[in-house]
Amino acid sequence: MYERHTYGTPQRKFTTALPIGVMLLSMAVIAAYLLVGGALSDGGRPIATVLPKLSVATSR
Repeated sequence: MYERHTYGTPQRKFTTALPIGVMLLSMAVIAAYLLVGGALSDGGRPIATVLPKLSVATSR
């Protein structure tokens, strides 16, 4: 779109290569961190999951 006071200066062209590159690089670093951490861990202690007991409410 032509602006009123540009006086013939070239339009700026913005690229999305840097933000996408940073995002992909950070995803690769996080994936490598998780894979190396998973490979080095010995399994550790098992995790116990405790679920609440369900109670059925009866109306009398």
